[in-house]
Amino acid sequence: MKISIIIPVYNSREYLRECVQSITSQSYRDIEVLLVDDGSTDGSGDLCDVLAAEDKRVIAIHKPNGGTSSARNEGMAQASGDYLTFCDNDDFFRDDQCLELVAQSLSARPVDVLMHDNCMYDNSKGIVIPPKQTSLSAKVASLSKGEAILEIISKGLMARTVWNKVVRTSLVREYGIVFPEGMRNEDTDWSASVLEHAQSVGWLDDPFYCYRKGTTYAQTSKPITRSMIDDLAKVVEKHVAAIDELGLTGCEARSIRTFLAYPFIVWMGQAASLGECRKDDRTSLAMCAHAPLLLAADDDPAVHLAFLAYRVLGFWGTARLLAIAFRLRQHSSLRHQS
Repeated sequence: MKISIIIPVYNSREYLRECVQSITSQSYRDIEVLLVDDGSTDGSGDLCDVLAAEDKRVIAIHKPNGGTSSARNEGMAQASGDYLTFCDNDDFFRDDQCLELVAQSLSARPVDVLMHDNCMYDNSKGIVIPPKQTSLSAKVASLSKGEAILEIISKGLMARTVWNKVVRTSLVREYGIVFPEGMRNEDTDWSASVLEHAQSVGWLDDPFYCYRKGTTYAQTSKPITRSMIDDLAKVVEKHVAAIDELGLTGCEARSIRTFLAYPFIVWMGQAASLGECRKDDRTSLAMCAHAPLLLAADDDPAVHLAFLAYRVLGFWGTARLLAIAFRLRQHSSLRHQS
């Protein structure tokens, strides 16, 4: 079983070697690492070539700058593995047994999507902050796809990021699942598409992926804009419609609505914090119309709290409350980074 790891590279020379070596040093050897240099200007592209020369499993791909989605799409197009996953160019795998455990899990129970948690790496302190240990693998394996997704969400473990998922390559090719280019929240869109079309999902109780917190590369360090929240609204609208278009029903339909419910409350809080969640705004009115179904899909603990507020305050009052929570979280994040 070959696993492809796709790494979009843009001006990340400082951390790229550590990132790649954490993958090439894995005890599981049947891998390929696709470094997609997205028009870097800091010498990262040259480093990609050096790393490829050092290990034949590393493939350097060079393309004009087109953004993360474009780079990931190029990597998926060239991936030759049975499964694929992603790594950001400043993150890394925790130890050299990670992919061995992934391969063992997929060999014992082949699934379309294998999900896992991640560790946080505090860049300023140089320490890995592990998440709480989970023991979900056996239970998730006993459930249907929809039930399994709901179980993962109910534990607060569902990530909308793509580097928490190992996906069967044939799935994304059969259904033409690609990242939307020229917009934000592309991870949520891609992950939703994968879960909609997958027939089976699994969970790995090893949080091997280390997300590097506190660098200028982190997407969470970018300020929120109107175009970003509009992109998120489009993603929610697209996948709410997909539930009917794909004929999803019952538990499977609820699992996708529940997956979308958290991005939905994120939109509410971000839009309201910008003063863009308004009764005279077309996008806001469209999102308001989705509130009854999405907020009622409250298996996620955070969504459940928002749903309780919604029952008392309604859509607009809940959005204002979420805006306060969003500002407090932003302030706390900035304070910890300073």
